[in-house]
Amino acid sequence: MRSAASTDRGETESDPLFGGVSGAYLGSMLVPPVIPLIERVGVTEAGTQYLALIGTVGLVTTVTGWVLSSRPPVAVTLGATRARWLPSAIAFAYAVIGFASLETTGVVGVLAFFLGLLAFLLGGAIAVMAQTRYTAAVTAGTEEVTRWRASWPESARRRRLYVGGAVVGVAAVGVAVGAVFDLALLQYTGQVLFPSGFVLLPTGGTRTAVATERGLEIRLPVARWFYAWNELESYDLDSESLVITRRWGSDLRFATADIDDVSLVEWTLAERLSDD
Repeated sequence: MRSAASTDRGETESDPLFGGVSGAYLGSMLVPPVIPLIERVGVTEAGTQYLALIGTVGLVTTVTGWVLSSRPPVAVTLGATRARWLPSAIAFAYAVIGFASLETTGVVGVLAFFLGLLAFLLGGAIAVMAQTRYTAAVTAGTEEVTRWRASWPESARRRRLYVGGAVVGVAAVGVAVGAVFDLALLQYTGQVLFPSGFVLLPTGGTRTAVATERGLEIRLPVARWFYAWNELESYDLDSESLVITRRWGSDLRFATADIDDVSLVEWTLAERLSDD
């Protein structure tokens, strides 16, 4: 559990989006095991199996979505822990196992592989939504000290460009070599890595940072992240960048030139963190 201040988990509105995505995740994971079950009861016709699978996904998604939609504190509790990334990790392992068992399980392994990758993406969405809901809960009613809006420093953009470009290049070569030598594993790996490389390519990366008495909130267009002050170790400020060092995880980096009131930001951080 994270060390931030406790959140108010009293009366909250329903959360159908989190419930729906969680239901779709669980439905995707349950489809492959359903096939041998329905075959065991005598359902072997492809059309009937297809309808059974669609029905399974629909039922699991609906029930899970209904249960979680009426229980918003579940998302807040999940977002307060690193366990929020567990669904993605499980789905990735699920896809790997499905791919490794293709020769022995046939269509079940194929479905496990592709639906595992889909569940991996849905698991990531669950983690981001849970973190956003936790952030909203823990910062509700807190006093804002200052805020600033800034993009990535130029040096950080260059690093992201090099890493992202390298991943895209390696993935493209992997797909090509796999196709030439008929290496399915290499092809699939390249296809998975290829879009991942583009995610790493630099964009403006503009974020809004809000310093409160409880900690530092980072606001993105589709997500919110919260770091309690005791999760942050120190800061370093120069003419190019503001770097806030976390005790665990990657540092937070901002372009100094984009910050409107650098002196206020430095004072806020100096009051709470050590200066490298």
